[in-house]
Amino acid sequence: MSNPEWYAAKTIYKSRIVEDGKTKTVFEERVVLFRATDCDDAIAKAEAEAEEYCRVISGTEYLGFVDVYTVGVDAIGHGTEVYSLMRDSDLSNKEYLDHFYDDGKERRRMVT
Repeated sequence: MSNPEWYAAKTIYKSRIVEDGKTKTVFEERVVLFRATDCDDAIAKAEAEAEEYCRVISGTEYLGFVDVYTVGVDAIGHGTEVYSLMRDSDLSNKEYLDHFYDDGKERRRMVT
């Protein structure tokens, strides 16, 4: 068994909430850090944490998606990259951001 390393795990969830008298579906992406011996160990820990998260946040369903990223450093600190995803695309910058990240339905604080 090797020494544990830091891994970031991205998991995806679905919740149903009521706002203004209407039921809405909300998808959530979370990135959580784990110490694990390898990717399989990180996935197992992420899935266990995802199930626990769903028990605590009622009405939330784990969609069975986990993507792990080896952080590759022993100490987590200011400026440490904890997650990265690369995707091939022929979309323009605006089209890419609009399609994957900024379609206007996100629930986040906007920076102006």
